[in-house]
Amino acid sequence: MSDSETIRQRFLAFRERLYGRHDLAAVDDMVHPDFTSDSPLIRPGIEGYKEFAWMLQVALSDLQALRHDVVVEGDRLMAMAQWQGTHRGPLLGVAPTGAVLRFATADLYRLSDGQLVEHRDVVDRLEASIVLGLVRPPAGKGA
Repeated sequence: MSDSETIRQRFLAFRERLYGRHDLAAVDDMVHPDFTSDSPLIRPGIEGYKEFAWMLQVALSDLQALRHDVVVEGDRLMAMAQWQGTHRGPLLGVAPTGAVLRFATADLYRLSDGQLVEHRDVVDRLEASIVLGLVRPPAGKGA
């Protein structure tokens, strides 16, 4: 197995442990102590990443990736995913609704020593924001 494939498999296992089994210790194994992110939801460092994961676990306890595409090239890892989870806890200031939320993410990481050290993301949360009532649906789409 190539180094790229090994890292790809480790990353997929990391996300399964973290989001599928709610194992916050997965962060210690995969996230570099100097981790930074451009996401306003993720504070720097391992503890910041754990806080983000915990927020998702509380809000979307059954969160799962319906699709995962991961590419590793050199010290870069690109992960695109389609996510789904039931809104069972507070999320972005919204009380639990019981609604099924769907959103897509594109995450670009820089790796250092086989760990995630820098992160940039784009999140398509329009559908989930409409379901949560944070955004009105486009004209002609109901409501």
